Amino acid sequence: SPWPTAVPWPNPTLTVTTVLAPTSTPAPALPPSLTATPTVLSLAEHDRPRYTLRFWLDPARQILTGTVSIDLINHTESTLPDIALRLYPNIPDEPGAPANPRMVVTRATVNDLPVTPVDAAQGSAILLPLAALWQPDEPLQLELAFEATVTPWSDGSWPLVSYYPLLAVYQDGDWRLDVTTFPDRVFSESAFYDVAMTLPDGLDLISSGRIQSTLVNGDGTTTYTMVAGPVRQFALVTGQLACTETTVGAIQVRACQATQNGLDIALVVQIAADALTVFEQRFGPYPYDELDLQLLPYIFDGGDEFPGLILVYTDDLVDMGTRSAIAHEVAHQWWFAVVGNDIIREAWLDESLAQYSAIIYAEDVLGPEIAWADWQREVLSRYNGALADGDLPIGLPIDAYPNFSVYYRTVYGKGAVFLQTLRQQLGDAAFFQGLQTYYQQRQHAVATGADLQQAWETASGQDLDSLFATWVTSE
Repeated sequence: SPWPTAVPWPNPTLTVTTVLAPTSTPAPALPPSLTATPTVLSLAEHDRPRYTLRFWLDPARQILTGTVSIDLINHTESTLPDIALRLYPNIPDEPGAPANPRMVVTRATVNDLPVTPVDAAQGSAILLPLAALWQPDEPLQLELAFEATVTPWSDGSWPLVSYYPLLAVYQDGDWRLDVTTFPDRVFSESAFYDVAMTLPDGLDLISSGRIQSTLVNGDGTTTYTMVAGPVRQFALVTGQLACTETTVGAIQVRACQATQNGLDIALVVQIAADALTVFEQRFGPYPYDELDLQLLPYIFDGGDEFPGLILVYTDDLVDMGTRSAIAHEVAHQWWFAVVGNDIIREAWLDESLAQYSAIIYAEDVLGPEIAWADWQREVLSRYNGALADGDLPIGLPIDAYPNFSVYYRTVYGKGAVFLQTLRQQLGDAAFFQGLQTYYQQRQHAVATGADLQQAWETASGQDLDSLFATWVTSE
């Protein structure tokens, strides 16, 4: 439906003179998990890496041990002397801080031959030197053992996101080993996962992918087995959890929290179900058969997204800020989980789209007055800040912004205003057709701004170079 006419939606080209402070910020780094079962899309199974992960959690010692076997093929056009893996938990917490060695690889082999890992990227990566150059289309098998220190959330749950060695992305003739202290850090490509997690009896688990079996071992531990794929990363949450659920068609939507939290998970699950319904209609089919949300107490409203899983942070009340954060994170199932992008060099592709999608959710579910209020609170307040920051383009690499606050106001605020401007210029039919085409054609790939621009140009018949140059690149 078109933008409501009962409420005067802003003209983004006008100068905004009132600078309002942001009302919320996205969630912190290093949270974790949930469950969903993806449909295989785009590429044949053998074209993607396969991870076999085994985890053991010792909550008393706060130690996670694990092994991972990765079967992969060299799909680059280069002969490679090494393979890079990321240890994302080791990224420093603050700019200029020393390496944070939460995770250590204790053993590594390549095709059964032992190798000595070489530290890289401030301890957040290792390079595995190869005995012979890795040829294009040649298969390899990596096997690693690792150990990591882990810390429970304040409510006693254990969010574990990307807590395993994860293949780096090879791009432009080298391994991408970016280090950022911004909350979103994981740049990875889709893969298939076979996972087992052994926990003390009495702990529940939700995860990326589907839980296939639960085995009580008889020694005080329980092992959960899971499969997932194609997904960009594997994440899980464990603890003593209370959950509620509903369905959207054949999709199970579930919200969980630590048993003592007492948050309104029934409202959370309804918000998520409504957002999922809207986004399926607007963008295309949700590719998993589950969508899970884990509520975590925090000092502000926000969230983190993973394939089939959302972590929701809330300051005790599920209010309008929480609602917008949930819709934003649900949208990331389309813009990030399925259609990937380079979160370091083109962060706007998932964050601006998710921010604007939350407005679309409010428009379709809650009506024009609520959508207008959300637009003012979640978008215009940040856009005003972006103008005061110097009106930078939304398409810069994240390290080109002076700090996280400037990045946040620009990408989340100005980025959503750009998308509203584009929608007004193209009209609803072409705007949403372009998004649907982009979603269909770039599933489980790493998309670019050029891909999205091309989808809208094809849908509308318009040349959008000037508009993209003005808002995205300022060229």
